[in-house]
Amino acid sequence: MKIHFILEPASADDFLAAGKLAESYGFEAVWTANHLSARDPFLSFSALARDSEAIRMGPVAVSPFELHPLKMANQLLTLNELAGGRANIVVGGGGGTTIAMHLKADRYVMHPKMVRGVRECVEFLKGASPTDPLSYDGEVFQVDNYCPKWATDEAPVVYVGATKPQMLRMAARVADGVMFSDLTLGRLDETMTTLRDGLAAADRTNEPFRINNLFSWHVKRDRHEAIAEARRKLWVRGMLEHWYISPALNERDCRFVAENMPAFIKAYVNDSPVIEGVPDELVDLLIDELTFTGDLTDVDKLIERFWTFKQAGVTEMSLRLYDDPTYSITVIGETIGRELR
Repeated sequence: MKIHFILEPASADDFLAAGKLAESYGFEAVWTANHLSARDPFLSFSALARDSEAIRMGPVAVSPFELHPLKMANQLLTLNELAGGRANIVVGGGGGTTIAMHLKADRYVMHPKMVRGVRECVEFLKGASPTDPLSYDGEVFQVDNYCPKWATDEAPVVYVGATKPQMLRMAARVADGVMFSDLTLGRLDETMTTLRDGLAAADRTNEPFRINNLFSWHVKRDRHEAIAEARRKLWVRGMLEHWYISPALNERDCRFVAENMPAFIKAYVNDSPVIEGVPDELVDLLIDELTFTGDLTDVDKLIERFWTFKQAGVTEMSLRLYDDPTYSITVIGETIGRELR
């Protein structure tokens, strides 16, 4: 299993330091979250792209509804050129940025043409060639005569951000890989079955296909610090949807979480560990199901969970890092990274 890191948006110098550290441990890739008011997720990797040798890099996740596939291709291929053919991208349906652009109402609804739009974007990115002009006539996106003659490096790797069936089946047809979001062990088997069925239907069972899972990492020297960070970020773990949490909670507790969602949202927005009105015992159950959280004495137990993901067919784990990413990369490099090589 390969280990990747997803970094909080930061400066190019910060990404250079974190990326070089990850590269020194032999990790395959670093990513960054694509947030509404953050630095550009392509440009932020410019220093690392020029001053590294092996590590891959790219943004998670960019929606074609916020950035047209033509402009996405130009930015991705420019990063790929800087990195000598080591760029990645996750194409997704859109989150906070698409909401801010009034392209969808909130995080619990999908863009009406999400699956088709993402599929067309991936087809366009994959079809780009320095020698053969590409004219793409999709239902959502159309581009005439695209031919980046300068883009001669090995092609970037294009993932689809997907966890639910329609997006998984589409990704199996058109992408190089898929990145699940916060996929728990409780939903692992059914999700892998859907993906494998999609690959079989696309006659791709024997082709290389990257299967990646984004999962948050909150392991600190101090357990209380780790739990506090996990609580601050808990709302965005699958948006605490019923599908994600029901394997770990009974129906009464699932309803309680739904009824108290504003408290989880408030904690996230305020970057606070205080989740008002929600018992600590319930929060602890959610943290245990949806994250890797604890102190250094918990690492052996976390390694067992990694192995369970690997045995089910997950080929890559993208660990979502928050505070002090260099500490986290070092801990993982000295412990879990050694076990999984």
